[in-house]
Amino acid sequence: MKPLAAPAIAAVKRKDVVRFHPERWSKLYLDWMENIRDWCISRQIWWGHRIPVWYCAQQARDRVRRRIRRRAPSAARRSSGRTTDVLDTWFSSALWPFATLGWPDETAELEKFYPTQVLVTSRDIINLWVARMIVSGFEFRGEKPFTDVIIHATIMDDEGKRMSKSKGTGVDPLELIDAYGADALRFALAWLTTRHPGPQVREEVLKLRVEMARNFVTKLWNAARYAAEMIGDAPARIPADGLTEEDHWILSRLSTTVEA
Repeated sequence: MKPLAAPAIAAVKRKDVVRFHPERWSKLYLDWMENIRDWCISRQIWWGHRIPVWYCAQQARDRVRRRIRRRAPSAARRSSGRTTDVLDTWFSSALWPFATLGWPDETAELEKFYPTQVLVTSRDIINLWVARMIVSGFEFRGEKPFTDVIIHATIMDDEGKRMSKSKGTGVDPLELIDAYGADALRFALAWLTTRHPGPQVREEVLKLRVEMARNFVTKLWNAARYAAEMIGDAPARIPADGLTEEDHWILSRLSTTVEA
């Protein structure tokens, strides 16, 4: 892993190739990568990508049988054909940025969308997923898979424990949507991501922010509805004559937004 990790370490240390937000999470990443150990990528489970390794029945049969004798006798059926082991889940996931775009073929989608710009994820899979995507990107594509890694806070229950579906301590987004509206929930999550960059957010704080967002979104909705009624069937193009300096400023900002 050390040769594979080297370019991934350099990319984050430069801070202009791959950036973490908040920046402090890069320390967790570098602590792991700079003390990296070799990674066994084979798994004996019932799901996953089957490892593309075949045994040659003619040339390798004796070698395979010698290896089998050192293991369980029941493995004799593996003496020829393809291995039944699958890849580690996080090895498969590490290929996601380019495997989903047609790789190993050089597709139009791969050329257009790789590398991408932003990855948003949780702190608990920085080492499991983020690091391995960066490693795979440099190894298989020769460049980073993304530029900015945004680590969002984790929603905790009222006792400060991580939400769990099996324990029934999760927050059902559909209930929040029914109570406050989808736009309010979206705005609250965006607000918490940018204004509450800590490692965790209590459930009570989330609900408070969703209620705050509902009140704010309601003001936007009322303002937009009022403006729409006032504009009515007015022409789409506003004449240049008779505009104030403030009007010109607003239109210039609108034009810049449209171009962006």
